[in-house]
Amino acid sequence: MESRYSYRLTDSNLNHTGIYLYSKGKIMIHLTFDYKTDEKCTTPGQYLKYHRTFQGLSTRELAEKVGIVPATLVLYENDRHPIKYSTAVALANVLGIDRNRLLDEYTAFVDYPYFSLLKKVRQDLSLTQIQMAELIGIGQTSYSGWEREIRVPRRKEYDKILAALKKLRVNVDTYLCQSASI
Repeated sequence: MESRYSYRLTDSNLNHTGIYLYSKGKIMIHLTFDYKTDEKCTTPGQYLKYHRTFQGLSTRELAEKVGIVPATLVLYENDRHPIKYSTAVALANVLGIDRNRLLDEYTAFVDYPYFSLLKKVRQDLSLTQIQMAELIGIGQTSYSGWEREIRVPRRKEYDKILAALKKLRVNVDTYLCQSASI
């Protein structure tokens, strides 16, 4: 028995999800449902995908606007790869969204003036740059470059920073709150 009806479900048509019921090549029924809010987006990738589809952009279109490969955008949206700081900023600018929702802990640390945070912690602990570098497990030149803003800690170095601060029983949130109130 052959069906006379066919249907199609879409989720990228201008701010709605649609269900189409066809008969003999003609649309018989077209139901639309508004997109949900982005409140349930708990990861950077979910938030990114929501706003890309909400604005009716394909992965290729958004990737071209930001200057990345579409496959990379798919990795970001599926939370398979953390979004680089500069890419998060570019994506947020193109989509008109909050870049902080695209940042993971590392990129948020880089976004925050990490150099002043590290310097303040070091000074509060009465440590030299050499001592701080030793605690983190890096060279003094690298650490000095961070405080002078000529180097940005890489992800692995960030992990070492967190481990050292934890070992020193330093609550980074305390420093973040202090600077927010200044």
